Amino acid sequence: MKRMTSDAVSPVVGVMLMLVVTIIIAAVVSAFAGGFGSSQQSAPQVTLKAEPVIQAFADEDKTNGYTADYPTGFTAANGIEFEHAGGDIFRLSDIAVIFDTGTKYTITSADKLNDPSVAGSGEWLVLPSGITDGGYFLKVGGSKGDKNIAPGDKFMLFADGHYDSSESPGASSGGKYLVWRPAGTEGGLGVQFGTKVGWTIVDRATSKPIASGNVVIR
Repeated sequence: MKRMTSDAVSPVVGVMLMLVVTIIIAAVVSAFAGGFGSSQQSAPQVTLKAEPVIQAFADEDKTNGYTADYPTGFTAANGIEFEHAGGDIFRLSDIAVIFDTGTKYTITSADKLNDPSVAGSGEWLVLPSGITDGGYFLKVGGSKGDKNIAPGDKFMLFADGHYDSSESPGASSGGKYLVWRPAGTEGGLGVQFGTKVGWTIVDRATSKPIASGNVVIR
């Protein structure tokens, strides 16, 4: 009489389980390698050079602290010029600039300049009327509405204005400053001439950095 035995069952089940696990791991690896795991949006990567641009500077009263006193009719397109030295194409409408002067301050492509026709709102504004259609960024040499920045292109991040407190007894840190103060914000950012300021260009869609560096306002 033959006896039933299950001695070979356990090894067979073990081999089958190992095969199943191997197949699952291979499938996961293949899915990620094929792009299944690349659903996260990536930010453009570029090399940018930054230089200050001081087209003109005037403050008729250097004794009154942080107040700007421009001559009648005075305008100047001051700010920071960025040059795309290599990498991906990006759009000015997609970026923000984070300044780091010990504390961080952000200017985005959605921020608007103060309207000088509203009393008190445009006290710093010194840009020529209509130069950026209300925003801070402009492609150098581009046609109206051209926001694509490719290698070789340049763009400006304009400052609202400036002041000189070098003769003011009440100023905690006297000297020349460029000023950024978007419409609807409290305070703003003043960067003193001769100061090294860190900057980071960020892709607004992903909040990831595109490029970073330092510039000295002078």
